Amino acid sequence: MAAITLALVVTLAASCSVEKKMALDFVKANSDRSILVFSTDQIFKVNQKHELLDSLGITDESKFDSILYVNSGYLQYINDSLFLANYVLGYMKELGDLGFDVYDESRTLEFLNLDTNAYVANITQMEIEETLYDYRAGTEIYGEYYYYDFELNALVVNSWIELKEYNKTGKGEHLYFATDMITDDFDGEFYADVFAGEVRFAYNIDTLQTENLYDFAYLLGRKYASYTVDWMVNRYLDENIPEGKRSETYWRFDPFRKDFFPEEEDRFILMNE
Repeated sequence: MAAITLALVVTLAASCSVEKKMALDFVKANSDRSILVFSTDQIFKVNQKHELLDSLGITDESKFDSILYVNSGYLQYINDSLFLANYVLGYMKELGDLGFDVYDESRTLEFLNLDTNAYVANITQMEIEETLYDYRAGTEIYGEYYYYDFELNALVVNSWIELKEYNKTGKGEHLYFATDMITDDFDGEFYADVFAGEVRFAYNIDTLQTENLYDFAYLLGRKYASYTVDWMVNRYLDENIPEGKRSETYWRFDPFRKDFFPEEEDRFILMNE
């Protein structure tokens, strides 16, 4: 039994080694690849702070969305065009840094003349949710656990992106989903007040500002560009490693270390087969 287990471990290690080498060879050839990027021009906005309706005494459901929007702390002030422009800029900038020849919508006809190694990314839909995030800070002092609960302002950005390889027959595009959240920033610490005989929690909250969201959009674009490259790499491995030889590993590329590592959660979520 031990011999069988050892053989399986060796086989898996060898398989992963081959996959990593193939993945690294793939990204080294990124300069031979092109990608066309499209984007939606609107953002759906949802205020999840439904407690506002109770405090305002609103019972007419037909007015819920409009009341929540005009009483939002952030959504009503977000400039859709600026948010999307920063998001797409980050997406295209990261792909360019990774070696791709990046085309925007204005260069579509030029892109259509390409034959191979070409991809299309379409940011089809985006949604921003305004909500409150329950956070618990806790620590152990003198063998006892102390905690403090509070709420942070939060915005959740949901993205739906279609990806496909241009001039690749058979599979067409697939729709992927990604979500990320930004909150108030804070710092705090527990300390023992020896004179009062109590443990106290001192903290400071740096309230999220609308301007912070545009920087966040740029960072999301860069992050999802790296997700896009991961999609290309893992798709390449699926198609070029013989059936039964491909491990279940989803590989994630680290552009700083120029290396791949296994990933389970920090990746696109497939929405359709």
